[in-house]
Amino acid sequence: MTRTPDPVKPLIAGLYEQACVGNGSGAVTLWRHPEDRRLEATSLNYWLNQARIAEQSGFDLFFFGDVLGVYDVYGGSGDAAIEGGTELPALDPLEIIPALAAHTTDLSFGATVSTTYTQPFSHARRFSTLDHITSGRIAWNIVTSYLPNAAANFGLGAQRPHDDRYARADEFLDVTYKLWEQSWDDGAVLADRENGRFADPALVRAIDHEGEHFRVKGPHLVTPSPQRTPVLIQAGWSPRGKQFAAKHAEVVFLGSSDVSEIRSGLADIRALAEKEGRDGSQIRALAGLPVITGRTNDEVQRRIDEYQSYYQAAPQLAGYAGWSGIDYAALGDDDPLPSAPGTNVATDHRQQTTRELRERFSKVTAFADERFIGTPEKVADAIAEFAHESGIDGFLLHQFVSPGSLEQFAELIVPQLEKRGLIDPTARRTPFRSRLRDDGSARLPADHPARRPLGARS
Repeated sequence: MTRTPDPVKPLIAGLYEQACVGNGSGAVTLWRHPEDRRLEATSLNYWLNQARIAEQSGFDLFFFGDVLGVYDVYGGSGDAAIEGGTELPALDPLEIIPALAAHTTDLSFGATVSTTYTQPFSHARRFSTLDHITSGRIAWNIVTSYLPNAAANFGLGAQRPHDDRYARADEFLDVTYKLWEQSWDDGAVLADRENGRFADPALVRAIDHEGEHFRVKGPHLVTPSPQRTPVLIQAGWSPRGKQFAAKHAEVVFLGSSDVSEIRSGLADIRALAEKEGRDGSQIRALAGLPVITGRTNDEVQRRIDEYQSYYQAAPQLAGYAGWSGIDYAALGDDDPLPSAPGTNVATDHRQQTTRELRERFSKVTAFADERFIGTPEKVADAIAEFAHESGIDGFLLHQFVSPGSLEQFAELIVPQLEKRGLIDPTARRTPFRSRLRDDGSARLPADHPARRPLGARS
């Protein structure tokens, strides 16, 4: 009996960026490449160009990662990171997004904001404003931060323990939910010119939140925006991170590229979400996609060789040391790699010794995946197979040179993905949440904790 192929579902297509010169998602020092324009990252035109390419190519999301400190674990200082430009200069993406939104129509924008160094009242106001002026094209990547230098920058001295940061994040979310979803009723805004009534005070209320970390009276200062709550993104892959994602996240960024690990991790998150009373099937998953492509295999290899000639390992290792919390510069070549500290993010220890790690980071493709290096046909087939086997809902393109990697992807790979039904520009909808949900709603579903009445949240 011939098996009917599974129906192909268009993927959520996203671009991963950071408002910096040395983007840590690919190869930090490729800003040295003559075709890379990251030295123009402080100019608006640089970002407008990328947003236009992304929208014209059928991308759904322009996503900004962010950091609030210098990577100063490697060698016990920030020297390697500063000299190589590791995620520096860290411009504020929230100041860039409004300009990009003004020059696009369908492209949505995600921004990383830490719950550890922000106050929920001002944060809720800022994101409600963004959601209004983008017509509902805004998402929030919820992080608790991991850099020791960030803690020092905000007067904490030492980084808060991992689980303590998540406990604060839980309460932070509770406060913002009350402000976004409960402070103003749907019919509160009257806009009654004749009788001089802007809003009905009976339908606007204080939230009177008093908790361990925050005391916020309210009411929210901004009227309900198209999505009310921005789309909620989370990238935690630790046990506590998965628990947090299960409770709050609508989109998860995956902490692995291994198909079996992805399937297992997503199953964990979705099962935990069901225990929270949520429909776990509505949680979407996006994987990072570092791509190198060319029309022929020879062109691909020439590109890799070119990238390698401008690549430096130390700034990349400085970033990796900050992510893992391990000072690799202090280890001898034959030393076994220690486990990442419990207060920081997990690290990928495919290597057993420091020598093996350094050998890996001597290559510009240290973070690349062989599946996604090759001709357009090969890469598109690999994306299709990866999506099918892992169960992901979409990807975030990570660039090696910018905007060259995006331009190559748009010119060579997007047509192949369209041919396979994996990108469908006509499927884009706004607000952003309506693109993600099966029911096409712009609002959070009733089973999300944000929609529970005041005082009824755990």
